[in-house]
Amino acid sequence: MEGETTMTTSTSSILRQETLRRAAALLSCMGLLVSLTACSTPWNQNTADDAQTSGTRIAPSMSALFDQYLAKDTLSQFERDVLQRAKKTGKISAEDYETAHDKQTACMAENGWQEQTRKLSNGLYQTTGVTPVPSTDAEVNKYMEASNTCSEGTSKIIESLYQLQQGNPGLLADPYETAVECLKKSSLVDDAYTGRKLENALNGDGASKGLPFDASSDAAQSCFTGAGLAVNIG
Repeated sequence: MEGETTMTTSTSSILRQETLRRAAALLSCMGLLVSLTACSTPWNQNTADDAQTSGTRIAPSMSALFDQYLAKDTLSQFERDVLQRAKKTGKISAEDYETAHDKQTACMAENGWQEQTRKLSNGLYQTTGVTPVPSTDAEVNKYMEASNTCSEGTSKIIESLYQLQQGNPGLLADPYETAVECLKKSSLVDDAYTGRKLENALNGDGASKGLPFDASSDAAQSCFTGAGLAVNIG
């Protein structure tokens, strides 16, 4: 599209996103992300800095991403089946996303972690807590290791791509731009609001006096989660 740039994103950077998002959500629930703040877990950890041109995209289309993953020889049969169906229909089905999520949840429970989640209006699950609550760095690391292990072959690829599909249909590289596009569609901000204004507000650098909407609402949290931002309101 005119005025837009497509950047090449490695599959490994997208694969990291789901584990990082879960960890950020956990830390937020534990109160380790202070006050009003955001933890960014974008598709490529450096895209917000690298995407100098507004509208830079991580891929030409979801179909291109499906092809990128289908070319991998490390897919589980479950992942391959889901992606082959997605290639035919143009999207990952809600049913396949639910199955991937259930597999992750069951594996975590088997490893002693009971995750609490809520389903947002855009169909994405948001982690709201975990039992037992990790209280040390070692326990947080143990939780993250379990999450990474349980996601292999089940949810890591499928949930990450479904999040892109549901929360970032334009495949924007900048997570703050992604969130703002969603916030505009939900009429939470006006057309003059920018990704940089949101970033400044969430990072609390004094450039903004706060957000012009309820950041704890389902609509706002759907936008944040869809963009790969874990926002804690405290």
